[in-house]
Amino acid sequence: METEPYPKQALYLAAPALAALAGVHLLPDAGGVDPVRELMSEYPVRSDVGTLYTLALLVANVAVMILGVHWVRHGILRSRPGAAVLLAAWCLSLLGLTVFLKDPAGSDGTLTGAVHMVCTVVNFAAMPALCALLWWQHRRDARWRAPATAVGVVAVLTAACVVPFAVVLASGEPGALSSASLGLVERVVVGLDVVAVVVLAGWSGRAARPDAPRPSSAR
Repeated sequence: METEPYPKQALYLAAPALAALAGVHLLPDAGGVDPVRELMSEYPVRSDVGTLYTLALLVANVAVMILGVHWVRHGILRSRPGAAVLLAAWCLSLLGLTVFLKDPAGSDGTLTGAVHMVCTVVNFAAMPALCALLWWQHRRDARWRAPATAVGVVAVLTAACVVPFAVVLASGEPGALSSASLGLVERVVVGLDVVAVVVLAGWSGRAARPDAPRPSSAR
């Protein structure tokens, strides 16, 4: 029985979820959150569209989980436990930062806010680490050089975007992240995550075909 290149359920979930996430930014006043200065995590804290944003994020995460299971069983993450762990860390941390809300700006720190922050750090690190690992494993494999190079570029760009967040967090000042005007940079990171998932889905779909060359073993 031929394996599907990707589970269609993931597409059915991801398309409306991404449309909703993009849509909240097209509302008047961007739903009450400045897309250049303020972080996306402000939506569920103080925006009228916070519920829509949260549901869209959860649905998008489920779509990636479905893709991840397929990748582990049939595609690019097959026999790649390290890469599978990094994808699981990305999905679980996204779930965590969605369920545990950030502390409102200027408020005292809470356990919920601390969990949100830890999940944010893990989420920012996991996807570029996954992309870098897959690039490293396949960098010399001519059969998969194009997708490996693509995810390698995504890893470098994401790492560059994460640097200002790391600098702010290293300052140790309470609420520094909320006041650092990094909203646009965060949205670039989210966009790069979407690009990474799309590239991995295409790569994994090719790898799942019976006549496709199997990805080389890690070097």
